[in-house]
Amino acid sequence: MFVTIWCKNCPKYHQNVSVGEKMTHISSRKNSEIQRLRRLLDEPGFRRREQAFVCQGSVMLAEALASGMEVERVYCLESKLHEVPAGVACVTVTPEIIEVISGVESASGLVFTCRMPAKRALVGSRFIALEDVRDPGNVGTIIRTADALGIDGVIMLGSCADCFAPKVVRSTMGSLFRLPLHFCTTDELREFCTQNGIMLAAAELSDDACRLGQTPLTSPCCVMIGNEARGLSDAAVKSADRSYIIPMHGAESLNAAVAASLFMWEMTRETL
Repeated sequence: MFVTIWCKNCPKYHQNVSVGEKMTHISSRKNSEIQRLRRLLDEPGFRRREQAFVCQGSVMLAEALASGMEVERVYCLESKLHEVPAGVACVTVTPEIIEVISGVESASGLVFTCRMPAKRALVGSRFIALEDVRDPGNVGTIIRTADALGIDGVIMLGSCADCFAPKVVRSTMGSLFRLPLHFCTTDELREFCTQNGIMLAAAELSDDACRLGQTPLTSPCCVMIGNEARGLSDAAVKSADRSYIIPMHGAESLNAAVAASLFMWEMTRETL
């Protein structure tokens, strides 16, 4: 028999748990749940097949529940049980197991698995698009900044870092739970912008590009940020309505996350 239990800290969240089910304790690395967690940490293909990913820490858990995410199960030290809200399925584990399933050296003592969010339609007028941005820290930071500045969605073009990889998830600090992500081709992005009256802009190191801060970058707008080493592809630049360059003194280029942040600030500063 199953019942619906509501988390007292988040009325929107519920989880089905078995009546009479007792919380268990895991101490073996060979346990099937621990093996699944390791694969979710290490294998992008397995994450996609399972439609699940790993997060850690009580702050991220609170963010996930508040955002209406489906939390599968929490794995924590007994000393962390007080940080798990009522109604959330939980298993206690040993410190050794926490190290195995956390993916970081300084483990927080609490790890949980989350279902990937359902695909959502892109709605709004301000977007950032990433083409072949490979560094997980950059992708996570861009998602977090986009959430902070009120960007309506992040669009992934080409071969970007996996948005549900552990380092990306940690870098987003919970923004991954709230911000719509979309995966498409350059042609599909161009079609979307055309159909919705959105200017498609390219971040480009070109003398012919408009200087950011001098030529207005206002919504509706979508800015494309390119690969850390190569920048945007020729196809992406050609698809854009306009190119922009960030004026600089000294350095020839900026980190992808920093550049994206400057563009997003310029897009939203009049509304913040």
